[in-house]
Amino acid sequence: MIPPFLRRRWVAPAAVVVALAWFVAGRSLWLPSAAHPWVNGALGVTVLVAALGGGLTARELGLERSEVGRGLRFGLAAWAGVAAVLVVVALVPATRGLLRDDRAEVGVGAMVRQVLIVIPLGTALLEEVVFRGVLFSIAARRTTEWRAAAASSVVFGLWHVAPTLSTLGSNEATADATALGEVLLVVAMVAAMTGAGLVFSWLRIRGRSLVAPFVFHAGVNATAFALAWAVVRG
Repeated sequence: MIPPFLRRRWVAPAAVVVALAWFVAGRSLWLPSAAHPWVNGALGVTVLVAALGGGLTARELGLERSEVGRGLRFGLAAWAGVAAVLVVVALVPATRGLLRDDRAEVGVGAMVRQVLIVIPLGTALLEEVVFRGVLFSIAARRTTEWRAAAASSVVFGLWHVAPTLSTLGSNEATADATALGEVLLVVAMVAAMTGAGLVFSWLRIRGRSLVAPFVFHAGVNATAFALAWAVVRG
């Protein structure tokens, strides 16, 4: 019999959030960066299996086979629109600096690895499974889909605090920021990522599949990195 405490609405989402916090801390402290994509990808698969074993259905998680095609169409269409904007940003001299990032100063092989392995498996897979898959589904059982989207998006925004702090100095546009400026930049990033989470959630709901936000997320991040690489080399 499940104890009454564990039946409370906030327990399952809170457990997911706490587990995420421990994972981020442990990964940063004990794992070499080269292992992060593989660990993240394995964790994403593990979380999916655990969610299915724990009672969430394939439909709730956005894994219904019949909806894969619809999700793919939604994801590709959204990706194409944002990619076009990013290309314009890269081509216009006045905005090109927004894409300049020291992390993109790598060779061709490292760039290909980033675009084809690190971003889709190490970033998009884990984040979409956790935020638009498991956390969204747990919350959607307890409230409306859009409230679930809002809640998971806020957590998604907070998820980006640590990586933002660690990379502030690598972007040309933020390298000279003051302490107050860095705080404001982190707050802005959290707000921006919360907004991005809502967009991903919209794709998840409208596309009726986790494929939609995954394709969009991986595609946009990969496009941005490839263009940053081109800007740095150019």
